[in-house]
Amino acid sequence: MKKIVAKQVSMLELFYDLIFVYAISRITMMIHHPIDGSLPPRIYVEFIIVVIFVLQIWLYQTVYINRFGTSRAVNTVGLLISMFAAIYLANNINTEWRLTFHAFNLSAALTTINLIFQYLFGSSTHFKRDHDLQGFIIALGLEFILLVTGLIIGYQYGVYLCVAGGLIAFLIPLAMYRMFRPEQVNFPHLVERLSLIIIITFGETLVNITHYFKGAIYSPLAIAIFLGVAALFGVYTLLVERFLNHQHTRGFIAMYTHVVMIISLLSITAGIIYMADEVSRLFLSCFVASNLIVFYLCLWLYSFYNRRHLRFNGRDLTAMAIVLLLGSLGIILCRENNLSLMSAFALTNMVEFGLLEWKLQRKKPSKEPHSNYLSHN
Repeated sequence: MKKIVAKQVSMLELFYDLIFVYAISRITMMIHHPIDGSLPPRIYVEFIIVVIFVLQIWLYQTVYINRFGTSRAVNTVGLLISMFAAIYLANNINTEWRLTFHAFNLSAALTTINLIFQYLFGSSTHFKRDHDLQGFIIALGLEFILLVTGLIIGYQYGVYLCVAGGLIAFLIPLAMYRMFRPEQVNFPHLVERLSLIIIITFGETLVNITHYFKGAIYSPLAIAIFLGVAALFGVYTLLVERFLNHQHTRGFIAMYTHVVMIISLLSITAGIIYMADEVSRLFLSCFVASNLIVFYLCLWLYSFYNRRHLRFNGRDLTAMAIVLLLGSLGIILCRENNLSLMSAFALTNMVEFGLLEWKLQRKKPSKEPHSNYLSHN
């Protein structure tokens, strides 16, 4: 099988990502402050919708450059327009949707029509002959129609159409899954782009935990929090850098698991922030533990792309699941004390990291090159 040559991530793509540093910061603020000792379900659902809405825009831009972007002029102009719109989009992220309804969705509509332009005119293949191109343009076209219709109708009912537009654009590729061709995906480039958005999210976590790093430099709570976050990042990094196989794949599992991982990571960040507030300790511990479980479940799904000799077998998954469940139980049982809670969080992630490192040490690579098999997911 032909070896995949990694497409280089451009400086303009990295510049574009900087807007999403701000966007993720604004999104996190949606769940920064608990109400009556917990987080109201309505606000958390709104938070999830906004994460999906923003990230599906980022994903469509990434997918275009990854699969189709052959025109330097279209890529440059398209990314600059997307950046301009994304600044307005990010600046209008909040929990008071009525106040920013028009500005937010006008920005989204501009980004969507700009993406359609890029897919149509920046690709080296013709629209009528490329099913991948057709699928993505259909999804973006539906989103644009719903956004514009929602804006015309107004907030009271239009907000539901706008939300539906973002969710449909996010989910519709799954319905057209079979029409996309694995060979069009540059998987190394996709992995790098997804890793960058995860790094941005971990950066947001670090920024939000800084208020615990005051006073004595040997503060046990600060050390426990830092070790927990660093070990969690280490688990993700180890999987990406040492386990993954750069293969021919549609990349769907990679993209969708990263959206959920970002939701869970931002939720864990919020949980760490809540430790300094007056919140229900049961809610706090369950919130952190459940999102930690979700993060690891997504990471294990992402391991579908592991090199053949490093794929997780039943014994590996059982060991990691036991550690995760015991760690989550420890977080809940130690909920009355912040240091104990974060110690359980840190210990769980460090042991998970150790299990991955142990698998690397005991598994020798096969004689076959690690890019020699085909995956379609």
